[in-house]
Amino acid sequence: MILLTGATGYIGSHIWIELLRKSAPVIGLDNFSNSSRERLNVIAGISGISPTFIEGDIRDIYLLEQIFSRHQITEVIHLAALKDVKESEFNQANYYDVNVYGFEQIILAMRKYGCHKIIFSSSAAIYGDAVISPINEESIASPSNYYGKTKLQCEQMLAEEFCKFPAIHSVSLRYFNVAGWHSSGLLFNLASSISHSLFTEIQKVLMGNLPSLPIFGNDWKTPDGTCIRDYLHISDLVAGHINAIKLVSGCAEINLGSGRGYSVREVISEYERVTGLQIATVIAGRRHGDVETSFADTTRAEKLIDWRPLKTLSDMCADSYRASLLGLTNPVPLVEK
Repeated sequence: MILLTGATGYIGSHIWIELLRKSAPVIGLDNFSNSSRERLNVIAGISGISPTFIEGDIRDIYLLEQIFSRHQITEVIHLAALKDVKESEFNQANYYDVNVYGFEQIILAMRKYGCHKIIFSSSAAIYGDAVISPINEESIASPSNYYGKTKLQCEQMLAEEFCKFPAIHSVSLRYFNVAGWHSSGLLFNLASSISHSLFTEIQKVLMGNLPSLPIFGNDWKTPDGTCIRDYLHISDLVAGHINAIKLVSGCAEINLGSGRGYSVREVISEYERVTGLQIATVIAGRRHGDVETSFADTTRAEKLIDWRPLKTLSDMCADSYRASLLGLTNPVPLVEK
């Protein structure tokens, strides 16, 4: 039995649907801090299977013990975490409490009830701004924001747990920037309004919920002055988790990204090309903790879990736009170029 934490969130719901479709026994755990109960009905509707779900918080060790004692949990896919870079700088205590302390409770429950396999949702934020892209897993980890520091602390705990007896085997998947939605469009309607990812902000502008797209700095040392990032389609990220389940032996860290970088302006330009719409922008100040350029070397993912991304930036733009239209009950009229 798989325990999936953060099961009703953006990434968790997509992974849960694929696990159900593959008939994998899975229990979802979430406290709805970044989602809603309605997501359960959508997951059931898309997968055709009623999901087994427990509402609760990963910091509640008594709840975790109930789950592990009543179900034969053989592995954990741990996604539950706070993940806003800017917010993490101003709310470090809460980020530590959820991301690090919460993770410790998961490990304690696993140890107590004999579960020795975990896939951990890590982040490219652990690398910081000192490394040169493309970034491989041997690069020195030096996070430039507190969110990245919490993820690195969890990875370090996993390395320690592997050295104990019996060992806890783990795969830490270092996500780069995830974009896109399920093809049904049904999950988009339940998206969190607090997300500040580039694709989410673009969608807010096109739906009339945001007057213009903020570009955080146009004076970076890049060809067009805007930050460069690696963007990965959610369906490719899900495939990475499914493949990683087969590995979970040893203690491995694996990048999941497209393997190339796109500037903010490149993404905007491609989104406009794909949709035929104009995206209003405004230059804002740099955000504390942002890095200039970050994209992945995915060689290890290819070798260890036979994984490579299949979707392009055009796919991400088209899929995100299509999902935003399908997910709206009363779409805001859009003005074409």
